[in-house]
Amino acid sequence: MNNLNFDWDAIRVFLSVAEHNSLSRAAVELSLSQPTVGRHIARLEEQLDVTLFDRRQTGYFLTPAGRRLVKASQSMARGAADFRRAVDLERADSPDQVCRITLGEWGQHYLSQHIDSILTGLPGVRLELHADDAFWDLSRNSADIAIGNRPPRQAHLIARKLGEISFHVYASTTYLETHPEAFDPETWLNQIWAGYCGSRARLRSSQLLAEILHGRSGNYAVNNSVALFMILQSGHAMGILPDWIAEAEGLVRLTDTPLATTESWISFHEQLRYHPKLADVKDRITQLYQAHFQKTAAWKERNGSPARGSSCKTK
Repeated sequence: MNNLNFDWDAIRVFLSVAEHNSLSRAAVELSLSQPTVGRHIARLEEQLDVTLFDRRQTGYFLTPAGRRLVKASQSMARGAADFRRAVDLERADSPDQVCRITLGEWGQHYLSQHIDSILTGLPGVRLELHADDAFWDLSRNSADIAIGNRPPRQAHLIARKLGEISFHVYASTTYLETHPEAFDPETWLNQIWAGYCGSRARLRSSQLLAEILHGRSGNYAVNNSVALFMILQSGHAMGILPDWIAEAEGLVRLTDTPLATTESWISFHEQLRYHPKLADVKDRITQLYQAHFQKTAAWKERNGSPARGSSCKTK
């Protein structure tokens, strides 16, 4: 190793190139130029006296040594992010404490309707809701709380299960009044459907819709969950939604049994318990979700599923 004093920026660049197998994609993620990313990698390899990547026409791929060093670098990244966030949290008396939450678009839609319940009596707390359906590493992304469909793998993070989520076919009463045959699954291939496009086409609900339509595309496609809901609510199409959203919004459930199920989890930094205001935010969000999931189960039990050909009634 030529120089022990390599800088942290080089490690960040190394991890990004390793993740994307590309200088250009790493440059976009890091807001750097591609030549700058390339110089960081070349300088780091020189300082370490180790070849980290095989340069190919199809991209940058880790060498065996690079794969081993990625694990150590990831630990460094988590440690650095933890330190930065710990510094933020130590400023407990700051007039503006930020609580950063990463969650899916449905979660952002739900919590944005309950801001008062979360922040009332907590002066000086600023809430940031970062919508991202990919599961975030709290350390790497410097968030305080994550809400997703699985608990974290990191031992220093704490997780609490919020509830169960089921996916069903839903439509509005308006749609069903003009398409009463939609109660019969045998007609679904001929119904009007809305789903996801773009990067959101990888979501579970998109896969379920593809199964119903035997691989065909729906009539409408959006890359935003709230837009999908609005299409269904307006009566233009049927679609697949999570029950905890659709049941609360008066849509009619057309499936007796779930097409798929998953879980909802909240995870957070262990340091949060030392900061009463941010811990209160976490507790209030947990209570909101758990109460809502209980209400969803009660709604489903009370309303059941409409029989084929039955009339529609708004909840």
